[in-house]
Amino acid sequence: MFKTKIAHMLDNGDKLELEAFVEATSHDDAFAQAKDRLKSVVAELAGVADIEIDKSKVELGAHKHH
Repeated sequence: MFKTKIAHMLDNGDKLELEAFVEATSHDDAFAQAKDRLKSVVAELAGVADIEIDKSKVELGAHKHH
């Protein structure tokens, strides 16, 4: 079992992250599975009218890192 954390950086500086637990045979396999899962999640979320948020963090005065 691997715990993976991957992120896709958007052109505007925003970041889309996914933390996933995958059964894999190697680091490369775990990374590939996490990447596929991120694509699947984004596609699934694109089809729903309202996204359910289970965890959030909102900070005032934050600065964007490029």
